[in-house]
Amino acid sequence: MNIENYTLKVKGKTLLKETDLAFSTGVISHIVGKNGVGKSQFAKDLLLNTSKQMLPDVQENVCLISSASNIPHDVSKDFLLRFLRDTFNEQMISRMEQLLNLSNIDGKILIKHLSDGQKQKLKLLSFLLEDKAIIVLDEITNSLDKKTIMEIHQFLNEYIEEHPEKIIINITHELSDLKAIAGDYYLLHEQRIVPFASAEQLIDVYIHEA
Repeated sequence: MNIENYTLKVKGKTLLKETDLAFSTGVISHIVGKNGVGKSQFAKDLLLNTSKQMLPDVQENVCLISSASNIPHDVSKDFLLRFLRDTFNEQMISRMEQLLNLSNIDGKILIKHLSDGQKQKLKLLSFLLEDKAIIVLDEITNSLDKKTIMEIHQFLNEYIEEHPEKIIINITHELSDLKAIAGDYYLLHEQRIVPFASAEQLIDVYIHEA
């Protein structure tokens, strides 16, 4: 996915200015940045095209998973899975259940009573079954317990290995994501999305930002 001279303005504020975007298939592209620099606004623009710069084949093929993404909370895991099986491929659902280790979630408890990590796993299942070509993850490990974060890291590593045709963009400020998930590394800084050769180089610049 390549977009040249990309500019994003929200409510009169320029968040990104004349920056080039290039994200590859088969790897997870991590975008790191301080709070307020526009990471989440960029994620939304990939889906909503507020900038009017997203090509149709980008906007129509994006799956955005963020804290604002919702799944029904007044149903159980078992009910949700029955609904998904009426809509999506059974083999794909079974594999996703295995990768996300959903067997550890009580199937009878209403989703609203589950832990944040369990809810996040069910959200990943529900949205990824849409099978979009471009997957945008916006702070999906934020505020989760360490065990769940490790499980999601493992899931993403296995998912991209099994789906090398996908573009996955992981927007995060959790530096542990960069070390646990191999991929490409970018810093949103001074209205640019800047590539780095390694996670270590990006982290060094990030922690020394003013």
